[in-house]
Amino acid sequence: MAWIGLGSLRKCITLIVIAMVVVFFASRADAKRKDLVIMKNGDHLTGEVKKLESGVLYVDLDYVSGSIGVDWLQVERVQSTGGFQVELKNGDRVAGTISKVPEAEAPGKDFQVQSERRTVQTAAPEVINLESSKRSIWRQMSGSMDMGFSFTSGNSQKQLNANASAGYLTTRWSTNNTLTSSFSGQPGTSKTDLFEVQTLDQIFMGRNSFIGGLGDFLHSSQQDLTLRTTLGGGYGRYLIHTNQNLFALLGGAVYTHETFTSSTTQPSAQNVEGLVGFAYQLFHFDRYNLQSQLMVFPGLSDTGRVRLTTKTTLTVKLVNNFHTDFSFWDNFDSSPPTGAKRNELGVSNTIGWTF
Repeated sequence: MAWIGLGSLRKCITLIVIAMVVVFFASRADAKRKDLVIMKNGDHLTGEVKKLESGVLYVDLDYVSGSIGVDWLQVERVQSTGGFQVELKNGDRVAGTISKVPEAEAPGKDFQVQSERRTVQTAAPEVINLESSKRSIWRQMSGSMDMGFSFTSGNSQKQLNANASAGYLTTRWSTNNTLTSSFSGQPGTSKTDLFEVQTLDQIFMGRNSFIGGLGDFLHSSQQDLTLRTTLGGGYGRYLIHTNQNLFALLGGAVYTHETFTSSTTQPSAQNVEGLVGFAYQLFHFDRYNLQSQLMVFPGLSDTGRVRLTTKTTLTVKLVNNFHTDFSFWDNFDSSPPTGAKRNELGVSNTIGWTF
């Protein structure tokens, strides 16, 4: 089997960045709908409902630059002719037109999704996310790009961090792809670099369960890795699924192929490993969100070896679609090549843009 080399990995990273730039510049303006949103205090908003995310309903208004966000629980009525993908607390996902009436008019069923096959009625607080259906795959994608740079004059140390993500969501499946890169060094010392491309895919099943797929490609100079390819998946379930919190578990197995930079006794290795994954997200009304991921890979064919990867990011929203990220990540290997480090960890602060 031919494995992806480091040169191909860098080409893949370049293509991902180019693709996300295309998303920004290739988007064409469409005529905005005239949806109606009425708040419980009587305020009327006429514009285009874009999405519901983290308990915030975003509406594009003709006289405001960008979208404004309003508290979903303070919305009294919604009238829209657009199509939406809707995700409910019980794990149900449905696509169709939406409407909301005052709770007094339909207790426990004030929110409705009308699809071609069925009508779903539920209480508004049970709606976790809704996303306006787009006319093309490019416009349906969402993601972010971040970059940070630091320089210390005392020892001339430089560090560059660049991250990117792109996701696509339907009522049946989703994919989320991320790029993490870090470069650091100073004159007279060795330089370090890290590239990681990861894809997490889900096929949704009934009632908050899913089949998950994992693909991970890691290059790490500190851990003597030219490239580690990890492919596998398993069964997952959302244990907490609300507007404010999300907690998911994933269990399964993966296959890994590793090539090492300087090892002469074992230039490459292939292993089968178990997979135990945890993911947690915390949202706070249009201010910040916390995302944390932990994956443990106990060795099956290489008994006694344990690998662990984790990343935690706190995102604080700034003006418009800009934000700042504070991130911590760690890659741990209980049995690295001779002379390589067991841990490669880092912290970063970046400025980014969300699309």
